[in-house]
Amino acid sequence: MAGAVVFTLLFSVGGGLPLFTLAWIANRTVQSVGWAGAVKVTSRWFSYSSYGRVMGAISLSYLFGDALAREFMSLLIGHGIGWRAVFRVAAAVLFVIFVLNAALLREARAELGFAEPAVNPSNVFGASRDSGRAPGVRGVLAPLYRSPAFWMVCCISLGCTLVRETFNTWTPTYFNQVVGYGIADAAAMSALFPFFGGLSVIVSGVLGDRLGPRGRPWLILYGLAATAGALLLLGLLPANATRTLAPALVATVACALMGPYSQLAGAIALDFGGEHGSATSSAIIDGVGYLGGVVAGDSVARVSVAFGWSGAFVLLAAVAALSSVGAAVLLGADRRPHSPARTRLA
Repeated sequence: MAGAVVFTLLFSVGGGLPLFTLAWIANRTVQSVGWAGAVKVTSRWFSYSSYGRVMGAISLSYLFGDALAREFMSLLIGHGIGWRAVFRVAAAVLFVIFVLNAALLREARAELGFAEPAVNPSNVFGASRDSGRAPGVRGVLAPLYRSPAFWMVCCISLGCTLVRETFNTWTPTYFNQVVGYGIADAAAMSALFPFFGGLSVIVSGVLGDRLGPRGRPWLILYGLAATAGALLLLGLLPANATRTLAPALVATVACALMGPYSQLAGAIALDFGGEHGSATSSAIIDGVGYLGGVVAGDSVARVSVAFGWSGAFVLLAAVAALSSVGAAVLLGADRRPHSPARTRLA
């Protein structure tokens, strides 16, 4: 968070492409480090029986938080605030959050005298604890690399992140250039995606904890299949129905996609990683996924120029469909990430 404050301020003092590029790369880097740390802290505070709900709540930081931020930014833009001031206000808000976390957050509940939380007994490291002694780098990476189910989750993350980052990056442009909203209204309408995505994450987290060992893969399968259908409809939408139906379909994509997406580098990463490898598991799943984020920038822009936004949405529908096939393969994998065995959860 401290790094994000610094590099967000760096945006406001520059005006050229080299400095913007440096600030952008550095900002995304330090924020990615922060997510892995948040997953590790979660594993030290909460039992595996509540991973879905807890990670769902934490995932609201980039969903409801994103929606609120977009509304806030659109309000600033609508009142004539310049782009430099927008970055400075964002940095100031994050600095306040940084101070509160530095003062109040503890890494593990054991630091306050509570018992260590239970880890998923089917994690790739086994059920036993190692007397507080952490394995080396090879000891952490080797069990993950040997798990076919883990790599299938990484592949699913690649497809989900491609779709998610496309909407995060290009939704304001789509609402402005295709649907016909003004710049401030397009920024506000783009909040539909993170807002409805947040609702999806809450429901998915609760269901993932309650549906038993194969609940999370089933949620991912159904969610990605629905995402593919909604994207296909969005790509085939006639021009005269865009203003009416496009916002509803964007919200539908968010509802179908973001719940499964949040499971991958959240609850499922914790299921795989247990006590020793939760942050590593999450970082690898997220890292592979963000290769899709790279494609979501320049490549999707090129597709939209060459084939229009209809072509881009049809392509994304194919990506979501392939990812749903990966979820079906995950269901049949010999080594599955277990959610709590909840025919009845004690």
